Amino acid sequence: MAEQFDVIVVGTGWNGLIGAKTYLDFAPTAKLVLLDEQSSIGGVWSKEKIYPNLYAQIKYGQFEYSFYPMRKEGITSDGYISGETINRYLSDFASDYDLVRRTRFRTKVVRVERLGEGAGWRLEIEGQPAIECAKLIYASGATSHPVIPSYANSGFQAPVMHSSETGMHLEALEKIQTATVVGAAKSAYDTVFLLLKAGKKVNWVIRQEGSGPLALMPPTILGLFNTMDAVATRMVGLLGSSIMNKQGRLHRFLHQTLVGQTVTKTFWATLNLIADTHAGYSLSANANKLRPLPYGNGIFWANAGLGAASVPDFWKVFHAGDCTVHRTEIESLGEDNVVKLRDGSSFATDYIVLCTGFDKSYHPFAGDLQRSLGLAPDPSEQAKWGAMEAEAAAEVDSALPAIQQPPLPRPHHDEKGKTGPAHGPSRHYRRLVVPSLVAQGDRSIYFPGFIHSIYTPLVSESQALWGVTFLLGLQDHDLPSQAEMESEVATWTVWSRKRYMVQGRKHAYAIYDFLSYVDTLLRDLGVDMTGKRNLLQELLQPVYPRDYRGLVDEYRRVQLLEQLRRLGGAAAGAGEGR
Repeated sequence: MAEQFDVIVVGTGWNGLIGAKTYLDFAPTAKLVLLDEQSSIGGVWSKEKIYPNLYAQIKYGQFEYSFYPMRKEGITSDGYISGETINRYLSDFASDYDLVRRTRFRTKVVRVERLGEGAGWRLEIEGQPAIECAKLIYASGATSHPVIPSYANSGFQAPVMHSSETGMHLEALEKIQTATVVGAAKSAYDTVFLLLKAGKKVNWVIRQEGSGPLALMPPTILGLFNTMDAVATRMVGLLGSSIMNKQGRLHRFLHQTLVGQTVTKTFWATLNLIADTHAGYSLSANANKLRPLPYGNGIFWANAGLGAASVPDFWKVFHAGDCTVHRTEIESLGEDNVVKLRDGSSFATDYIVLCTGFDKSYHPFAGDLQRSLGLAPDPSEQAKWGAMEAEAAAEVDSALPAIQQPPLPRPHHDEKGKTGPAHGPSRHYRRLVVPSLVAQGDRSIYFPGFIHSIYTPLVSESQALWGVTFLLGLQDHDLPSQAEMESEVATWTVWSRKRYMVQGRKHAYAIYDFLSYVDTLLRDLGVDMTGKRNLLQELLQPVYPRDYRGLVDEYRRVQLLEQLRRLGGAAAGAGEGR
């Protein structure tokens, strides 16, 4: 018989750790286990994945749980946090909250099966006996299953690795002279910087037909404000065309009036000019190839994603280094370690680093289960979702005219050459739960961490409170009907692909929208953590996780008041009946 648990948490990154801790807050005697296929705590920030010169694109004070301050060490002069500091923080958190002894490392989940309606889950483990649970927190995250492209190979012998393995190849990379970096995500920028800083020659290959290079913000705005502080204000969220923030006079002014729309466009054009000037795209042909799409407004659209030049002197090192940018694709790999490109050029290399990103890490779920859980599109429901999305498009266009007509055409293929249905956020209500299961009364699973946001800790903490109270049936209100939840999913899907174009077609993307997402989750729970400042402060001051300190206690207080209200109402009703 399989070993039994009350709850299994898959993953020990930001989402898995806070999910486990929050579950134990409400059910301290639960038999809980965390599983991770790596050998240490941290997910993408685990010990084996970090390396020198790796910095989060987030400011100190913003990359922590609300109740657990981070040590001030390993911080750049601009306030950005080193990978070593983040790894230490997560390891300390797991230790302080007694999660290490509950964790099974080097434990790879190869298959997840539903035991039956409301009966729980069975997880098959590579090389180990299967285990089962009543509740499952599937927190493997959006960056745990690397995309590895394949190329025609005729005698190529140089090492080829994914960027997620960089930390394990440092010694070998120190000994090489030339390297090839493939891709244009934030990991590619980090890898190029690491190599150039070490004096290596780099060939950087970015395909022409894709989403283009990452939109990269400067670490500070004109040396006056930390860029991530600016992004963490509700004002930028309002200016950013969020579907979760479309109420009130200020929204109507900014998005529904000519003057407001002019103000909004001017703000983003100015921010884009600052970013372009800092990067120095016009200084060389190489740099110009890194200009994000669409030209002139790449910062707003974040078509290929949004990042920050968090490492010190990124652009200075790039402009001074021996780096050639190729806007094409690898055609084949040949003898003498020659890389042949589709545009006809070629060069020899000592190493290839694939910064080709990650795909959805739902592979342990069989195809039919992926479809029933909203993890993959179901062809039989294409007409249903098409109709709902057409209705949602009208709502999005009316509320947010700035994104009604995205400036770039929809690509004909994704990274794997597959067409449309593979794209898009998973069909989960609030990006967390499966509408059809909720409608059945099944509260046995939720999926945290599959929303892309720079401000991971605060988002993960909010998701954990929403998700755990959902699992335990503690939410005082009834969730919407299945039709209403699916309507919310359709609206998000339409908005996401309009707002963030390529990224929004592939992921649940919420870069400028993380605060409105957090507000939405907490509003569902009846919790309001925004009333501590006046209106001007609320709009213009950056929000930090510490502003949400006491979140669980506030939820319990609200829950207790609701219970007392109901008891009072019941008592009054009984009195009237006498």
